Amino acid sequence: MTGIEERLKDALAAKAGTVRDDGRPRSLPAPRERSSGARWWAPLAVAAAILIVVAATVVVTRTVTPPAPAVRPTPEPSAAPVEQLWPGAVHEIPAKGAGGGGFMPEVFVSDRVVVGRGYARNRPPEIWSYDLDKRTFARIARLKKEEVGTHPVVFGAGHLAWSSLRGRMKEVWTVPVTGGVPRRIFSDRATVTRDNMTLGIGRLAVADGQVVWSPDEGGVYRAPLKGGKATLIDGTKGYSLVEWPWAGSPRNDSLVGDPSPRPVEHLKNLLTGERRDVVPPAGRTSWTDCGVTWCVNGVEAWRRDGTGLRELPGAARGEIRSGRFVLLRQAASGGKQAAGLHDLATGRTGLLFQTPARTILHLQDDTAWFQTGRGTHVLVNLAAIGR
Repeated sequence: MTGIEERLKDALAAKAGTVRDDGRPRSLPAPRERSSGARWWAPLAVAAAILIVVAATVVVTRTVTPPAPAVRPTPEPSAAPVEQLWPGAVHEIPAKGAGGGGFMPEVFVSDRVVVGRGYARNRPPEIWSYDLDKRTFARIARLKKEEVGTHPVVFGAGHLAWSSLRGRMKEVWTVPVTGGVPRRIFSDRATVTRDNMTLGIGRLAVADGQVVWSPDEGGVYRAPLKGGKATLIDGTKGYSLVEWPWAGSPRNDSLVGDPSPRPVEHLKNLLTGERRDVVPPAGRTSWTDCGVTWCVNGVEAWRRDGTGLRELPGAARGEIRSGRFVLLRQAASGGKQAAGLHDLATGRTGLLFQTPARTILHLQDDTAWFQTGRGTHVLVNLAAIGR
């Protein structure tokens, strides 16, 4: 286990507390100052007072200054707290699992059950589920040291999947969501860069009876859940998984080169062969991220086909999540700043917390969460918003 994982276990075990949870959202005070035991997260800071952990090997933030928008900007709205804006998708859950250690939520397997890793001192993590209605934890799988993983767990077709880096090997593991012994379905030697960085698995998904993933070098691979040889999907060289079945090019980070000013410009549907290229609005020639439907350049958003250009009510940070959500840094009263979650599809923004609270915001494909400082996590099910 790496030193980072050891410190994560210790920090979560020390900070977690036992709480009762009724599965309902509550009014959330601003998180308190974190102890020095959690300050090892500081190198991941996206802004001075907002720390972000994302499901990627390296986070790259690009600042693009676009031409003046065609439409006169509107004043920044006063964002409502996320639990008021999206009450059915926001939950406050215990930070301490049934095993006595910290619990890190990672993926919803239903609207009422979340799965994540449980961490305790002096033993490898385990995979647990938490039922929002029953307010109970259940162990899904014990993990050996080599099975721990570096990628958040993903869910599909009744299975959980994650990737790991073991020495110089990159691997993909699965286990049924009902429980069992983890199974390694892929293992290969990892690439080591000139800077001595070991490249692993960038993004993965479970769909159609198979696990699909992109290594950090690019390409989209697949292997059957029941076991079998991993193969490169035809026509995906130079592409990376965006959200199944879509793959995009060029990559959205600088792991193997300089950041692209036009990331994910080209999309390909790996099931139908359909292609979608970005058509930027007039005067826009670059952007920070593009998904299947939406693109952002830091201060503006538009649809991939070039329509719907509008200014964002804050500065966007990081990638588009769950196809339609971005993290915003916004101005708040009294000269403060706030972290907001913005829905590109509806134009609504939910307040996560105000700074200068030194908290950790975890952003994953379909979830966002942070610690409250009182032994709980505030968890947002992005995939449930709008359903």
